Amino acid sequence: MTTTDLSTEQEEMWRTFFDDNHADLVIVAEMLLRCHLSPERILRKALSGLESSSCEVTFEQAIQAVIDTVIEYNRETANSPLQAKTLAPVKLKVPGISQISMLPWPERAVYFLRGVLHYSCEETGLLLNLRDVEIDQLYKFATKRIGHESRMCQR
Repeated sequence: MTTTDLSTEQEEMWRTFFDDNHADLVIVAEMLLRCHLSPERILRKALSGLESSSCEVTFEQAIQAVIDTVIEYNRETANSPLQAKTLAPVKLKVPGISQISMLPWPERAVYFLRGVLHYSCEETGLLLNLRDVEIDQLYKFATKRIGHESRMCQR
């Protein structure tokens, strides 16, 4: 098998993987996007970066590529007039996802990375360009807000 054949096979494997896991990858993008931008645009860019890579086709690699792409877009738009958005409730296999999606962006991003994807405080800080103490505060705020929302819904 030639190098070109291997490259084409790798591209096809990534395209199939992204198609098969589309809904979950969209949720990752939506949870971390700071501004109004199509998650499809994020997925296309993340996929294009992976198609030529030689890394193994895994969910972790796909999630990392989506996260890296979202962070890149968030940094590019940090000084733009676009405002941070609050998402409409969504359905995913993560308990409390609708409450998470209603959090303000900084809390949502931190809670999603720390509480759902189980990133360390240090990893989260590096991705979001925040200090550990800021990550801890945002995570506590999010946890309190989610706890308050769930108590309100039970009434």
